This record gives sequence, structure tokens and C-alpha cells, in this order.
Amino acid sequence: MTRYEQLQSELRKLPKTWLIAGVAGFIGSNLLEALLKLDQHVVGFDNLATGYHRNLDEVQHLVNPTQWANFQFIEGSIRKYEDCQQACRGVDYVFHQTALGSIPRSLSGPIATNETNISDFLNMPMLWYVKNQNFLDEKE
Repeated sequence: MTRYEQLQSELRKLPKTWLIAGVAGFIGSNLLEALLKLDQHVVGFDNLATGYHRNLDEVQHLVNPTQWANFQFIEGSIRKYEDCQQACRGVDYVFHQTALGSIPRSLSGPIATNETNISDFLNMPMLWYVKNQNFLDEKE
């Protein structure tokens, strides 16, 4: 058995909860399919600005109904800290696949592109890190 097969077996025995930020994009939807086929629980987070609901519909047709039931979709934005906070609740791991792509878009709106792809990108991993360091549960 290869290490990859061992890891797949371990994941099936002890499912985790995964957050995929940017789940409706090409990479995010492929991660969703792979995780659901490993019987994992997945929280999908996307604002559908550059991702497509049809990518999620395609995944639904590629997995069985029990696996699809392990998927929860949250429409929200990494630009809103409260949305990120909701998406991070109860997750073990985060795949952060959000970005505003397109060179023409970045040239016509460099500030929005920078805020989303650089500054706001930090909301998700920082929130998850803080949550897992138990800082959110401490009282000041």
C-alpha cells in the first residue's frame, strides 16, 4: 500500500471537517469532489464572484447522496470578517483558494484586486489560526 493509499484509508476511518474557501472555482470544486469521495465533511465558502454554481452542481452529480449530504455551502466573502468567522466554525483544516483573477481586472481595479488578493486573504488563515490557538475563547 502506498503512502497516499494509507492516507486515504486514515481519512475514511477518521473523517475531518474541511473548509474550502473558493469552493465554486475550478480548483475548489475539484478539492470538494476529492474530499467528499473520501467521506469527509466539507464547508464550502464562496461569494460566486469568479466561481460558478454549476461547478458545485457537477460535483453533486459525481458523488453519491450520502457524500453530498456532508457538504454545507456558505455564500460569503473573505472581505467580511464575520463571514470568515462563520465559515471557520468547527473546521479542522482550511483550503484557501479565493482570488480575484484576470490581468485586465487587476489593471482596471488595482486597489480592489490588491485588497482581496493580499489584505483580505489574511482574514481566513488568521482567524483559523487564532481559533485553533484558543484565543477566541479567552476573556480579556
